[in-house]
Amino acid sequence: MSISRMVYTGTSYFGEYAREKIAEEVSKRHFRKALLISDKALEACGITGKIEEVLKKNGIPYTLFDEVKPNPAIENVRAGLACYKNSGSDFILAVGGGSVIDTAKAVAVTANNPENEDIVSLEGMDKSKNPAVPLIAVPTTAGTGSETTMDYVITNTQEKRKMACMDSKVVPAAAILDTEIMASLPLSLTAATAMDALTHAVESYLSKGAFSFSEMLSLKAVSLISENFIRVVKEPGNYEVRKELAIAQYLAGMSFTNVGLGIVHSMAHPLSAFYDIPHGTANALILPHVLEFNAAACPEKIRQLAAAFDPSFDTSKSAEEASAHCVEIIRSFLTASGLPQHLYELGVRESDFEALAQSACEDAATPDNPREADENTIKQLYQSMYK
Repeated sequence: MSISRMVYTGTSYFGEYAREKIAEEVSKRHFRKALLISDKALEACGITGKIEEVLKKNGIPYTLFDEVKPNPAIENVRAGLACYKNSGSDFILAVGGGSVIDTAKAVAVTANNPENEDIVSLEGMDKSKNPAVPLIAVPTTAGTGSETTMDYVITNTQEKRKMACMDSKVVPAAAILDTEIMASLPLSLTAATAMDALTHAVESYLSKGAFSFSEMLSLKAVSLISENFIRVVKEPGNYEVRKELAIAQYLAGMSFTNVGLGIVHSMAHPLSAFYDIPHGTANALILPHVLEFNAAACPEKIRQLAAAFDPSFDTSKSAEEASAHCVEIIRSFLTASGLPQHLYELGVRESDFEALAQSACEDAATPDNPREADENTIKQLYQSMYK
């Protein structure tokens, strides 16, 4: 008998100026001082400052660590951990995209688990013993779903690979999804992160670990993104559209953190580790190719997925037709937003395909893919998306 599990954030807020709820969460949890984790880009464009205003207005002391890098590495986590230890903080407030929240999770868990300070030992499932430092997440993008997941990814630069870490102790205590903040980010980032959320939704729906509850969340996320992707490209300042995308990423995050993903993520991770390609951009490029590949293994699910993308789709059609319809819609999103559709556009070298495929095969997401894929198959998939 199989047992399914659902783990997700305790309290979440969605909407314009939701950041004002930070003070309420800090007060009711009796927190004293925050380590505010963000990055230089968000600090420069004033987004981190919006959160600092809330903290100052409500008399909440904090120390700022804004050294997070895209695709954060082990060294980045160590720097954040040192800052936490010196700050006198008792909780972490993460303001940013997946890189920031992932870094904050790693800092939160190592701060209370000194035996894991090498960071490498966190790779895998539930590697920590003690509860993590409490974390409040303020995602600035509607994409990663990191504000409701137990997953975080840290790059091992020495081995040129991403480490997939999963720990139920790092699920944020609260999530603040502020649509006014999300609307202030560049359109290119909005598009890439929305495609990241779509990939989470599609892969968790098709995952071997999927069950009725997770499938419901995944399909609703696909529908919301399909309905609102082109709208957000055309109306980037529309807060209601942003809210729908924020809810979609949250639903997709709830689903995938509990049931797994697939080889889109397995193939995207080494692209980021080798070339520092943004995770959402890599997922967006790979998704249509893998969707076509997986269709034969789950024909009925592919038909239902096509109906989630487009309610007018006739589910009596073949899996091949359903897959083609999904791919057509996904490619229309990539075209509308200007996201790349070929690996050569990102400077990927064909000579690296073998190493990329080997890394993808070893990735933690690979076993959950609905169709078996060996190293040679994955290498061929990379080749198919080169030009």
